[in-house]
Formats: sequence, C-alpha cells, structure tokens
Amino acid sequence: MALVVFFVLSLCITCCKVDGRNKFQPDEENDFTQHNSIMLPVDNNFDCVDIYKQPTLQHPLLKNHNIQLSPTFAKNTAQSSSSYGEIVNGCPEGKVPIYNKTKRHQNSTNSSFKLQTNEFWKHSKSFPGYNAVTLDTTQNMIFHGAFTGIAGFNLSLQDNQYSISSIWIESGPPTELNSIKLGVGVHPSLFGDSQLRLIGSWTADGYKKTGCYNLLCSGFVQVNKEYAFGSVISPANTIGSTSKYITFLKIKQDRSTGHWWLTIQLESIQIGYWPKELFTHLSKGASLIRFGGQTLSPPNKDSPPMGSGRLPKEKYRNSAFMEKLQIIDLEYNEVDVKSKDMKPYKDTNSDCYDLMYHGYEGPVFKQAFLYGGPGGRNCDI
Repeated sequence: MALVVFFVLSLCITCCKVDGRNKFQPDEENDFTQHNSIMLPVDNNFDCVDIYKQPTLQHPLLKNHNIQLSPTFAKNTAQSSSSYGEIVNGCPEGKVPIYNKTKRHQNSTNSSFKLQTNEFWKHSKSFPGYNAVTLDTTQNMIFHGAFTGIAGFNLSLQDNQYSISSIWIESGPPTELNSIKLGVGVHPSLFGDSQLRLIGSWTADGYKKTGCYNLLCSGFVQVNKEYAFGSVISPANTIGSTSKYITFLKIKQDRSTGHWWLTIQLESIQIGYWPKELFTHLSKGASLIRFGGQTLSPPNKDSPPMGSGRLPKEKYRNSAFMEKLQIIDLEYNEVDVKSKDMKPYKDTNSDCYDLMYHGYEGPVFKQAFLYGGPGGRNCDI
C-alpha cells in the first residue's frame, strides 16, 4: 500500500513540474495590479449628428436599414455611463459622435489620404512595410465573436506609420475576404497625434474596393452618444510598471439580426455595430479569429514599434500582452480559448516582432500571450 501511495505522489509531483514550466509563475503574477483603462468621452474633435442621419446610412446596402439601438443579447448592459442620468460629456439625446478628421488633419502635416484608405488594406506579402504577429484559431467551426483585454501603450510614430493591436474576425477566400478588425492603437495619419485610441476597420471583398477605418466610409452604425472610434484610451501603460491598465473589447454577432456589435470594457458599453448587410461570408458567422498586432511603414523605411516596443522575452513587466482570450462559439457561448486550438503566426523576423504563448497564465491573466517588439530595419521576411 505504501508503495502505491508513493508512486501516485511521485506521478503527481512530476505532472505538476511539467505543467509549471509553461505557466506564469504565481509569485510573478501577484506582483501586478490591474485596472480598467478609461476611454475618454468625445470632445470638440467630434461632431454630434442625428443618429438617423449619420453618414453611414448613405451606403447603398443600408438605404432601408432600421437602426438597432441595442443588441438582443444585452441584459445588464449600458449604452454609455451617461445613458441613465445627466449628460456630463458626449452628445445630447438623439445624436451620436462622429470623429471630424478635417479638424485634426489641419494640425497634421504631410498626412496622406491614400495611406488612410488604401495602404491599410495591403497584405504583407504584397506590400512591403506591413507586418503582423497574431494568435489564430485552428478549429474548423463557425465563430460568432471574440473578447480580449489589451494592455495598450503610447508610441512615438511618424505620420506615415501605424501600430495597432486588434481582434480580427474573418471569413471567406482571399479574393472575397470579409474582415472586421477592432482594437487600440496609434495612427498619426488618422488623428494627427500619437495618442492611444479606439480603432476599427472592415472590408467585404478582400481589401479591393470596400471598407475603411472607423467611419471614413459608410458602414459602421454608431449608437453610443459618448464613446466612438477615435476616443482616447487613458492612461496608457508604461514600461516597467507593475500597475497594468487594460482595455476590454468584444465583437459579438447578434443571434437575431446578424449584426456584429462592438462592446467595450467589462461593464459592456455598447458602441454600435457593423450591419450584416455589408457582408457575404460574415453574415452567417466567422471562420477565423485572430488576436495580435500589426504595423505599417513605407517601404525601405524603419518599421515602427509594436505593442510596448519591447519583445515578449521581457515578460509582462515590459512587454505588451493580451489577456482573458475568449471566442464566441456556434451556440453563442463566450468561452476561453484552448491552447490546443490556437496557433501563432508572424511574417517578420523575431528581432523586430515576436509572440509568446503558453496557454493559461493564472487566474488574473487566464489565457494570455505576450507580443510586440521594437521594429527597425529589415523586418520583412
């Protein structure tokens, strides 16, 4: 009997040791405190427009569109913190904020409209200067959304660069690719500064003729009167700090309408949605979910930093990370990703950008990964 007990204990100890090699060490995890980042309400860089006269409704596919003011899956959710009381910031009742790019571009020199509307869509294989590192799903199944918390950083970028950390929702072959990207990032050509902001984009034809950033074209329906694409994320994280500020983002397809809703923060503030009418393949769900970072710089120029600008080997104190990774499955359940179903991808050398994923990282970070890097010369493989 004693021999049996000894064998079982030995086996348990061995298993624990093997399991611990890949996980975030508990004592290191306890060194950190986490806080929700604050998304600042809209300011005078936004115009307040009638919700039923917003420019997106001019899209040919949305001429007869009935605006959905809240998703059918919303239970204890809020349209914004000012929805149930006196308006402190934001637009008055019945109006929604639209970022006025013209005002910001008056303060930005040499910004290129072509960069804003076209170069964003170039794939790394066809457009040198674009790079990405992502953690991708591998299951052959239908997804109805995704969720993550992003530790965002302010970065010093030039006007013709960007660095964005996102969730990708995709479906369809490359020539017909339907894609929605939602994240936080720095994009001086869009906003005229290097502040960390909420950024989204979409395409319905593999980046050929449809889609854009934010609301630069018709597509996204804004319903929140206080927060919008272009809202500043504050405070940004600082390298070396043990206090981490997390921006929580979710894209979820409405089971009844098929629209893809954007939700921010743990209190589930609904911002708006991409209507299903925009899409062919995504109208019934997504075939691929990706989490990660992407950068762009003109060809033959240094690539900008991604994440915090530090490589994953510098761990959670210095590197950027995404945590609490979830997918929304075929039955619309929000479930943690499983390491066996995820695969890292990168199109650059590991000295520029990298990604480190070991699965479950403890009760604070849960399913999480480190990513990013300094960029620099010769980042294209």
